[in-house]
Amino acid sequence: MSDENTVIEVHIDASEITKLINAIPEMDNIMYSEMRAAMDESGEMLSLAIAPLTPVNYGLLRSAIQWPKGYEATGLDVDTLRGVIGAGELQSESGTATSVYVKYVEEGTSPHWAPIAPLKLYAIRKFGDEKAAYGIRAKIAKSGTKGAHMFAEGWEASKSKIEKIWQGVPQKAIDKFERFV
Repeated sequence: MSDENTVIEVHIDASEITKLINAIPEMDNIMYSEMRAAMDESGEMLSLAIAPLTPVNYGLLRSAIQWPKGYEATGLDVDTLRGVIGAGELQSESGTATSVYVKYVEEGTSPHWAPIAPLKLYAIRKFGDEKAAYGIRAKIAKSGTKGAHMFAEGWEASKSKIEKIWQGVPQKAIDKFERFV
């Protein structure tokens, strides 16, 4: 993770694709178009894998999981592509942005004194009694929280499919190029 809002960074080695572009410069627009499509397909696939693994209280965090459409090219001659999947800026009932607490849901927390208001809402919904929030708070203060690891598990479940998407990029570009030649 590179910052508190980043949960998964997908780094794609595009050096072989870049060599193909350099060898056949006429293909660059088609190749870049296929690379954008592959990055979007990869990100959407990850979002769809992560969402069902995301714990639900009111569903706000699950609905905030998003692929920010696009990628960042890094390195000389674009040898690496970087895509980031995280949680958007939806506001919870307590006013906390999902992009802030997604990291804690993913990784868990060390013991801390949790704010009572969100715990009361959770206790009412889960147990029908807001007083249960104080017991939950005491447990968090003693033990912290367990991480859901939805991003890590979503990545593991999707990794081989994403590799296949990227392995197909050169052939898709070549096929399109041949139609225009």
